[in-house]
Amino acid sequence: MLATAVSTLPSGDGWAYEFKWDGVRTLMDVTERGVRLTSRAGNDVSAGYPELVAQGADVGDALLDGEIVAFEDGRPSFERLQSRMHLRGKADVARAAVDCPVTYVVFDVLRRFGVDLTARPYSERRATLERFAADHPTWTLSPSFDDGSATEAVAREHGLEGVVAKRLTSTYRPGVRSDDWRKLRFVRGGEFVVIGWEAAAEHPNTLSSLVLARSVDGTLRYSGRVGSGLAGRMATTIKGMLTERAGPPVPDVPAPMRGRKLRWVEPELVVDIEFLMWTDDGRLRAPVFRGIRTDKSVDEAQGDG
Repeated sequence: MLATAVSTLPSGDGWAYEFKWDGVRTLMDVTERGVRLTSRAGNDVSAGYPELVAQGADVGDALLDGEIVAFEDGRPSFERLQSRMHLRGKADVARAAVDCPVTYVVFDVLRRFGVDLTARPYSERRATLERFAADHPTWTLSPSFDDGSATEAVAREHGLEGVVAKRLTSTYRPGVRSDDWRKLRFVRGGEFVVIGWEAAAEHPNTLSSLVLARSVDGTLRYSGRVGSGLAGRMATTIKGMLTERAGPPVPDVPAPMRGRKLRWVEPELVVDIEFLMWTDDGRLRAPVFRGIRTDKSVDEAQGDG
């Protein structure tokens, strides 16, 4: 279930408020067959987080919804999490787990002991989740509050990504972006599709910026370029993930700037971009690259996260 982006939180009775965690949304499915971690894109990411698989092994039957978070100085760091998101080899994962431990922050329970809870209201699911947390004190439960303005103030004070408001009567609707869940993100940003890359003419094989598009009603539209935030190693990693093509995958793209070499690529890779605002012609203003999102599909890359 996905939240609708808003500019202000709803107020009044009937809402609960949670912090928005800057990590990777993941379902943890615990059955008699074992523990499986599934990303939003439907990929099995269990091999990348063996400590979370071990954590879930003794809780009994459950389907949990939450966020994998890497904390740094007490705050979520998506940049730090990047060092683990794409690892699957046992040796690499084991080394990364020492350097970058992660936490599974749980905020919903969809099944418990074989009982499907998705048709139950949020308030009832939350009560079940709090009983689960009381029985498993080493787990991290996303706190829930009844005062939206106070929650927002605390989230801003501690440098968190935002706040999610959830209607107390809302059922859990898998795959639906519902108005019953509303997210206020303090820093504007979202996911975009890479459709090309640029290099300086004197260094034609060194990626210096990405050409971006977003999905609008199933159609990709040019959104601008980003170079800020692309460190050398990350730029090399991204370049290796791209497949070149002869021409642009979207219409109405501008010509490359003077002194720049432009290469088009297949629209397959999704990246997370922070930006100041949209220009009148639908381009990003002051964009900054934040990370790769292999957990998001091209159709989900709609620009406002």
